Amino acid sequence: MDNIPRFAFYASGVFMLSAAFTLLSSEFLVKITDPSYVGTLFLFGFGLVYMNIVFVTGRRFMRRLQGASPVPYIFGLLVAIPPLVWVQIYDAGLGEAQMTFMFVVIVACGLGALFGHRAGLKAQVQFQKNIQEYLKKERNLHNNSNNK
Repeated sequence: MDNIPRFAFYASGVFMLSAAFTLLSSEFLVKITDPSYVGTLFLFGFGLVYMNIVFVTGRRFMRRLQGASPVPYIFGLLVAIPPLVWVQIYDAGLGEAQMTFMFVVIVACGLGALFGHRAGLKAQVQFQKNIQEYLKKERNLHNNSNNK
């Protein structure tokens, strides 16, 4: 696999991004316990952020690969680890909502990996098409300059 350095860069980046978001937003975790719609919105918001981290990085990494790859699912695991560990070791004030938060993070990372994988496969096709068009233009340009 010639993408090992690239994978290491993406994996460390996605882990650090998830950890940074978890640390910076930890003060807002208590909002999840709000019984009104505010708690639901905060829970939904946390899920969307974690899902998008996995989706974007998975799609972007897969764009330059050929065929299916488990990489978005590995990214999903790396994104899920910091918030899951954080709520276990730090008293975030979640109380009864701790299991709900953990469930939402796991589902969000799983969905982000699934959608990122699908989008990555589509991005591969477009990327390869763009490369073919570029190479064709380059050959035509090279042939035109040789004919003159």
